[in-house]
Amino acid sequence: MEDAEAPIAPSAEENDTLTNLAANETSLFGLVGTLLSPKTLPHLALISIASTLLYIIANTSNGGDVAALGFISLSCGYAVTAVFSSSEKVKTWITLSHSEEQEKPNPIKRIFTSFKICLFPLTIAGVLGILILMLFAGDSAFDLPAAIPLSLGSLFVLWAVAQGRSFGSWASSKAAKNLPEKETTTGNIKMMIATQSIIVFSLSALGIMAFQSIYEQQFDVANALLTNLGFFFTAVIVYGLTVAWTWKYRQMALRDKALKQFSFRWTLFAHIFATWHLLTVWRQLVMSPGPIEVFIEEVLLMMFTVFMAIWSITSQSVGDKYKLLSTENALPWGLSFGYAYAGSVAMLATAFNDITNVMITGHIIALLTITWMQRSVLAQILDQHDLVVSSTRIPQSDPSPTESEDSDLEPEEFVQLEEESEQSIEVEWDGNVGPTINEDVEWDDVIEIKD
Repeated sequence: MEDAEAPIAPSAEENDTLTNLAANETSLFGLVGTLLSPKTLPHLALISIASTLLYIIANTSNGGDVAALGFISLSCGYAVTAVFSSSEKVKTWITLSHSEEQEKPNPIKRIFTSFKICLFPLTIAGVLGILILMLFAGDSAFDLPAAIPLSLGSLFVLWAVAQGRSFGSWASSKAAKNLPEKETTTGNIKMMIATQSIIVFSLSALGIMAFQSIYEQQFDVANALLTNLGFFFTAVIVYGLTVAWTWKYRQMALRDKALKQFSFRWTLFAHIFATWHLLTVWRQLVMSPGPIEVFIEEVLLMMFTVFMAIWSITSQSVGDKYKLLSTENALPWGLSFGYAYAGSVAMLATAFNDITNVMITGHIIALLTITWMQRSVLAQILDQHDLVVSSTRIPQSDPSPTESEDSDLEPEEFVQLEEESEQSIEVEWDGNVGPTINEDVEWDDVIEIKD
């Protein structure tokens, strides 16, 4: 009788999370081209104009409900547009045709007429706004329940977390590309940390000197570094706590050449991102940037957040046959996110009477998010790696109970078990094994032999 065919262990490529991370489809440059296409530029101009006007309205007396209604309606209007944007008919409504794009008889007239592609989402937004008023309006026309502006403002926390997570998705994808072949190796974790420290704090010093020279209109390296020692002290604490938080996973990654390189890249990208947020918080608290600078910076941050969120979603499949968000409908989804983001900032700025404190809170949340992700990403990669290693070691026969128990160990327990198994037990063998049975033993006294 032939033995049953043993199961084939899955290959590393089939289970390797690093390979999956490196295989993200959507490129940043391709997404930039999609979002900044001349055929859809009126939509971008509209969000800039509408968000600014609604922000101004939000800061007027009793204007919070009006602004909240506007932001929510526009966000939902573009979300509905994104859902139906796969229709060829809808595409012609929200995109400039090639002939319209090339027309140049009267530039001013062409600019105004190009905004007709915004009519479809604006119409949907208007209908939704009327429905909201009919359902929730109180005594006056725009007397909305307090929960609506509050809910919109609370989205800011979600956006801050999304900013950290979306950047983490991009950074981990970049860190997983062009890695060497899997190969057992060793490394010096102290050298890795020292190298990262030099890179991170060198970039921090350059940033401090650049902003200090802009604010004081003079380039004084010594003054910039000395007057901002508090920032470097805080940065050292944040970096040290993060290293301690991820220490065991960094050590585990040193066992494999590809894992070691991924760990170095990923944690470096994350440290730079976290330190940039810390620098922004420091500038807004200590360096006192002007309101125009804060506004411009936060507009750019909003664009970055929305852009990275779209990239994070479009680079990963949501089912094989259907993707809710793809590069084809990335723009309307991005505009929907943008209106929601701008609305949450406007609501919180109105509630706290200061946009600076709102922005500082967002930067701190993003910093904490990317710090938490450093450990979670490393844990995911290393857990998967140990599962792959364990599966390739499965013998062709049924595993013994001991082997089955080992496969359920945590990564750090697995490492400890391997180290213990590698230690050899030294046995002193000098030939002296204690008392032996020899010819001097009187057998008659011990055993009675009967006939």
